[in-house]
Amino acid sequence: MTARPHTGSLFTPLTLRNISIPNRIVRSATYEGMGDPDGMPTPALAKLYTELARGGAGALITGFVSIAQAGRAMQPAQCGIDTDAKMEAWRRIVRQVRQDAPPVRLFMQLAHAGRQTRRAMTGLPVLGVSSKRCTYFRQKVTVLDEPGIRGLIDGFAQAARRARHAGFDGVQLHAAHGYLIHQFLSPWTNTRRDRWADRPLFLEETVRAVKAACGADYPVLIKLSAAEDATPGIRIEDTIATVKRMELLGLDAVEISYGAMEHALNIIRGACPVDLVLRVNPLFNTIPPWIRGLWKRLRAKAYLASIIPFQENYNLQAAAAIRRATSLPVIAVGGIRRLDAMVAALETHGLDGVSLCRPLIREPDWPEKLRRGESELSACTQCNLCTIYCDGDRPLRCYAHRETPS
Repeated sequence: MTARPHTGSLFTPLTLRNISIPNRIVRSATYEGMGDPDGMPTPALAKLYTELARGGAGALITGFVSIAQAGRAMQPAQCGIDTDAKMEAWRRIVRQVRQDAPPVRLFMQLAHAGRQTRRAMTGLPVLGVSSKRCTYFRQKVTVLDEPGIRGLIDGFAQAARRARHAGFDGVQLHAAHGYLIHQFLSPWTNTRRDRWADRPLFLEETVRAVKAACGADYPVLIKLSAAEDATPGIRIEDTIATVKRMELLGLDAVEISYGAMEHALNIIRGACPVDLVLRVNPLFNTIPPWIRGLWKRLRAKAYLASIIPFQENYNLQAAAAIRRATSLPVIAVGGIRRLDAMVAALETHGLDGVSLCRPLIREPDWPEKLRRGESELSACTQCNLCTIYCDGDRPLRCYAHRETPS
């Protein structure tokens, strides 16, 4: 008789400061491309979340949800929570998921793109901590003034209030991947000389505002990049200092990722299908074909060499170092593909949970397969077709065996 795979504490409850999650597998925020042109979530999103909830993850975090029109990302089907009018659509989604999978915990990820967007998408000036342009988005940046900063802090708070009234169990503040809060945290982008030169201050004030709007006991998570590729940039010692500063604010957990969009594929690692990127991504598909062809001949090889190769559990060591330095629960995301690695993250490295993105695109029910002893290895091959198509106008799904024609 074959021995049942060892799952250790993976399927035991994760008890946080203000909430208990039925197991230690979290669906990490993953852009779904299932909003209408105004950012209203559609029934397709409810169907996806219900499928994920039935699949056995203990908590689901939404894809990044915009808190303001100026903070929308370049993806045309991003959902928003920037007005009260969107609450009812979110409430219907929460209600449907709870009917089908009552134990799952639901968190809305709140985000503002900052300089990582396109004016052609938002119709508004691109905002940033400083005037430094993003080399990926290449947009002119309008520097935030004091009233603008205060308005954005309130924008996060009001978005959290709406999420709470829509029925979400908590929110996650997206402070990673080069988006607005990350831009305050990074010495690459935060070159200010006023009080906001204190890089964690914006995040700190945002957490306080969210707690004031939603109640001290409302669960709040944050997502941070442990480090980034820029120099000067965030390093792990900076992230440890930021997390320690957050300890007294009543946070529930910290999810650890990596990087910023200036080196986008270093966030997720894996394949870079160059031809597909040039055809689908709106930052490149409007460039004349002859220029794209010239770039492929002269620059593509060097660009591909700059991408950090995929390896499993690539944020694990950073997350473990942060966990040793803080009293806050820490969850790691990035390259988690095996059951034994998930168990080791908890039992050997001292983490509190693991977070999955692409494996749950490929197999939404992978956590349930793990629990039943039917799988020990994710079927995801990190081909990144899902990621590239979502930069255009395609919805989230696994494209590995059925690539959509142009």
